[in-house]
Amino acid sequence: MRKPKEALHILVADTDDVVGLVGSRLLLAALDNKNVDVAVKVQVAVQSPSAVNLPLPSLPQLPNLVALISQQVKVASPRFSRRASLVLGFSGVNEQVVSNVRSAGSTVPVINLCSFVPALETDLGQIKGNKTIKNLHDSAYRFAANNNVLDCDVCERHREDDESYWLNIADVGARFAVAISKK
Repeated sequence: MRKPKEALHILVADTDDVVGLVGSRLLLAALDNKNVDVAVKVQVAVQSPSAVNLPLPSLPQLPNLVALISQQVKVASPRFSRRASLVLGFSGVNEQVVSNVRSAGSTVPVINLCSFVPALETDLGQIKGNKTIKNLHDSAYRFAANNNVLDCDVCERHREDDESYWLNIADVGARFAVAISKK
């Protein structure tokens, strides 16, 4: 009998609903890959739950390839938020969501994915073994202890109506998927 995959529950808690929703879809698209040997669930915390139904092609600032991403993301339930393995943002991390997660007793790592991925790639490249989620958590905790995780220096250099902004988020999601796929 085959051992079940490790499960990683990612709560996207971006300071901007549109960035959180689009980033979540891009991350899901990157993780929807047979080489990713970790079961991943991604849900998004949004200030306006109706925003999740916003059709991406209606956002004029998105490049066509990004607007055509078909992965759908769910709005995070309170239960999912309490069980999250990782809380992340792209343009910034929503402090209220983090506060809610912490008040439920969770000590889950909180990171800004755009800033974290280079450190993760370095860390996981030096680690032997296949405890992907444990190694990811260890790397995230180290990163969070030494860096500002609520804001993103990378995203501050771009604007949401700039194609390179969205392509950077897509690239970060793909690099994250590759990093957690390595054994």
